[in-house]
Amino acid sequence: MANNDRRFSPLVGLAVAALGLAGIITAQHLPVRERVQDDLTRRSEQALQAAGLSSVRVSFVGRDGTLRVTSAADADKALAIVRALEGVRVAEAEVPTVAEPAPTAAASPSATAPTSPPEVTATLAGGGRITLSGRVPDETAKARLVKAATDAAGAGMVDDRLTVDPAVTDKGLDGLGLLLTAVAKHSTDLTVQLRGDKVEVTGTVDTAATAQEADAAAKAMGVTDVAISVKVTEVEQALGDLKAVTFVNDKTSLTPAGRAALTRAAQVLAAAPAVKVRVEGHTDDKGTAASNLALSRARAKAVVDFLVSQGIAADRLTAAGFGETRPAVPNTSEANRAVNRRVEFIVAQ
Repeated sequence: MANNDRRFSPLVGLAVAALGLAGIITAQHLPVRERVQDDLTRRSEQALQAAGLSSVRVSFVGRDGTLRVTSAADADKALAIVRALEGVRVAEAEVPTVAEPAPTAAASPSATAPTSPPEVTATLAGGGRITLSGRVPDETAKARLVKAATDAAGAGMVDDRLTVDPAVTDKGLDGLGLLLTAVAKHSTDLTVQLRGDKVEVTGTVDTAATAQEADAAAKAMGVTDVAISVKVTEVEQALGDLKAVTFVNDKTSLTPAGRAALTRAAQVLAAAPAVKVRVEGHTDDKGTAASNLALSRARAKAVVDFLVSQGIAADRLTAAGFGETRPAVPNTSEANRAVNRRVEFIVAQ
C-alpha cells in the first residue's frame, strides 16, 4: 500500500517557530514602550512646569520627544530641560510660524505723513469781522480755528475761506486761535499771518495792553520767528501829545525842555514793549539843503540814543532825517520855521 504521509521540511519548521517567537516578543514589547513614553511625557511635563514653562506641550514616541512651544526663546529653555532627563534619546521643538501682519493704512507706502506747515491768514476788518483763509490739515482743525475766531469776534462775524489739505500739519493753529482772542475786540485793522515757522502781526490795535497780549500770544504759538509790527492808537496819541523836543540852536544837544519831553516819551514806550517807533528829524529852510539834511539825521539819532539810555531797546527804534524837504507849514515866518524844526514819532506798522 502506498504511503501518502508527507514530512515537513526542517526549513518550514524553523520559519514557523521564528514567526511565533517574534509575535511573542512584540506582544510583550508594546506595553513596555507605552509605559516608557508615558513616563517620559509625565516627567517632562513636571520638569517644564517647575521651570515655569507650563504652556509647552510634550509628546513622546518611544524615547523620542516633540515639544510644541510658542516662541524660540521658550524652545531653547524647554529643550535643555527635556534633553537632560534620563531615558530621553531625542527631543526636538516645533515653533509656530507667525504670519507677517498686513500693512495698515498708516504704514502703507502710499500713505504720506503731513510735512508742510499750515498757511493761514486772519484779517480783522471794520466792524470786528474776521476773514480766515489758507490751508489746514483736516476738518477738525478747521472747525477748531473757526470756533476760536467766532468766540473772539462773535456769532456771524467770521468769513470762513479755509481749505483742507492733508499735506499740511496743524502746528501753531491752536495758538493762532488764542492770538485772535487777544486782539479781536481791540482792533479793526489787523492782519495775522501764519507761514511755516513764522507768525507776523501787522496793523493797528487800540491799546498798548493789546499789543503786549498779541506779542505774548504769538510767542506762545511754538514758532521760531515772531514779527509784531503794530500801530497802537493809544501810544500814537500819547506820543503826539508830547511837548516839542527842542535842541540848542544848530546843535544836536537837547535843551532841558527837550530832555523832559523825551523822558515822558520813554515812559510811554516802556509801557508798550511791543511797539516800535521811527524817529524823524526835520528842519526849516535856513542854511543849505545838505547841512539841514545832516542836522536832521543827527538830531533823530540823538533822540534814539537818549531813549536807549532810558531803557528802551535799541531794536525798537530807528532814526531818519529829512532836512527841509517835509515842512509842516510854509517857511514864510519865524513862527512857521519854529514849527518846522521838529522831531516826530511815527509808530511803526
